[in-house]
Amino acid sequence: MSQRIQCREVFLMVFLCLLLIGAASCDRKERYAGIYREQGVESLKQDENYIELKENGQGVWRVSDDEASFSWRLTNDQIRLYTKSGGVIIVKIEDKDLLEITFPGSKSRYFKKAL
Repeated sequence: MSQRIQCREVFLMVFLCLLLIGAASCDRKERYAGIYREQGVESLKQDENYIELKENGQGVWRVSDDEASFSWRLTNDQIRLYTKSGGVIIVKIEDKDLLEITFPGSKSRYFKKAL
């Protein structure tokens, strides 16, 4: 009987640990959800160029009248944007409210959280 109780306690502890890990990862993802506006762009209005990260892991990048949808995932100190065409864009988290995106052959672009 005591072995059965010990097994049950171990199972309960493992379950609680997994639950806490899951809750912590959801909270972290929710922290980065929101609208990010590009910083330092002279030619475009800031309202016309932004990235929206939704809590459900979906997102949209709007530039003027164009928009591209993507899914996103948080890994370590990066956000990975997965495009519909199969590409992956790696976004560095510079600060909790500042993201850096570097495209091949161009300089970095910075996006600051607005909402």
